[in-house]
Amino acid sequence: MTKDKPHYYVQNPARDDRTRLARAIDILLALLLVWLLAALTIHVLPLASVLSGILTVLALALGTLLVFWYHRHKNKALRQHRDIWYSARKCRENLKEMESPGDFAALVKELIENTLPVTGFKVLAPGGDSTIDLTGYFRNRKVGVMCVNSGTGDLKITTGEIKKFYTEVRQAGFDNGIVFTSGSFDDETRRFVRRMRGQVRIHLVDGHAVLRMARRANHPVFPDERWREEKESRISGLEMALSIKENIMFSRGKALSFVLLGIVLVIISALLGGFIGTVYLAVGVINLFVGFSGIILSYLRKQELLMDWR
Repeated sequence: MTKDKPHYYVQNPARDDRTRLARAIDILLALLLVWLLAALTIHVLPLASVLSGILTVLALALGTLLVFWYHRHKNKALRQHRDIWYSARKCRENLKEMESPGDFAALVKELIENTLPVTGFKVLAPGGDSTIDLTGYFRNRKVGVMCVNSGTGDLKITTGEIKKFYTEVRQAGFDNGIVFTSGSFDDETRRFVRRMRGQVRIHLVDGHAVLRMARRANHPVFPDERWREEKESRISGLEMALSIKENIMFSRGKALSFVLLGIVLVIISALLGGFIGTVYLAVGVINLFVGFSGIILSYLRKQELLMDWR
């Protein structure tokens, strides 16, 4: 199984509709840039002409290898992203077709047993107003599980539902509670759960995490599909902009890149000064704000990903 990353299930994969000639030019431009930087670096060093020539050849060769390695690695990662995202899209469709809440609860039980260190899990018989669908032991701690399938709608679990589940879990004497949904949780719900640091803790598992669990478990609900371009799979510019927060939340590396870019821009602003320097400073501060916010969000998100606990 290829390595999966959380943002593979969230972020629409990039498109590359360029011709082969355009891709080749892209590689050539990267080579020229690397060669220029390598040659300039060797040129400014106080070296003998013979040694300088040898190092220049070695630097150009190493730069060439790095450029081709980077493009190959980038293309491989893109193919994996596309395949996983497309398969996850089909999995979402399969989840939407589950009309019975009991079917979704049974699926969650299978995913839990195949991906988490649990024992003694069982599906409770539906009845009354109880929000607990599964019970068992997670790392020797008794847990109650609530399962909510969003169906065809874009359902978001609200704070009121979580409070009801929390109250029932605490009254029943469970050590922890876990909420699984094929949909998502609103921001207020996540803030409410993070504020609870008492004896009973609630863990939230949204639709993206359910997809990851299904893939890791090799469950039939997550088909092994290969990427196929579809017009309806494209997203608009507005949708792409709205997904930035989610993408940063899932990728600490992306947030760190914003921080590094912000630091570089601030340094450039200090060197330039004047109006241009002010512009660089403003953009740098914005990048730093986005980056540090993303690091904090990704850290908080990491605590919710049960599969990634060590």
